[in-house]
Amino acid sequence: MPSIQDAEKLLEQYVESPSLRRHCRCVAASLAWYAAKLGEDVERWTVLGLLHDFDYEKFPEDHPRQGMEILRGLGYDETFIRAIGSHNDALGIPRETREEHYLFACDEISGFCVAVSRVKPNKSIHEVDVPSVMKRLKTPAFAAGVNRDDVTQGAAEIGIDLEEHVGNILTALQAQAENLGIQGE
Repeated sequence: MPSIQDAEKLLEQYVESPSLRRHCRCVAASLAWYAAKLGEDVERWTVLGLLHDFDYEKFPEDHPRQGMEILRGLGYDETFIRAIGSHNDALGIPRETREEHYLFACDEISGFCVAVSRVKPNKSIHEVDVPSVMKRLKTPAFAAGVNRDDVTQGAAEIGIDLEEHVGNILTALQAQAENLGIQGE
């Protein structure tokens, strides 16, 4: 399994957008937090988060299929590649493993929590709490690109109440805020 450093290099190679890089790193932080809590492989789950959208900027119409092929060519194992593919329902890969369910569950909500932080006075993730995220989720025009059904389904797939899941994501992101560039102005 390639290292976190290898994944960071691949992310830097394929993704120019600072916001997409930040999104991938935030999903990685959320997955790492859950992996540690669940006794899973923290490095593997971190790499999964870093690379889940690495092909999106270059291949938006064929994401994550192109990324899966790139990873296959680099020798990533098939269970890892399958997990990447399963986070996008368009490919029709049913989520079966724990890492697949958690990747899906952490993807949209991690980005949404960061979006909520951007409207806070200091633009800091530390200013975000569960009620503010839940309130914004009920506002369709806010972060309109975030699929609310996916957010709800993600929490259901991992068997956690949505508010608890949001709290866990906030804990993960707040712990890594400085490294992620979401600590505010």
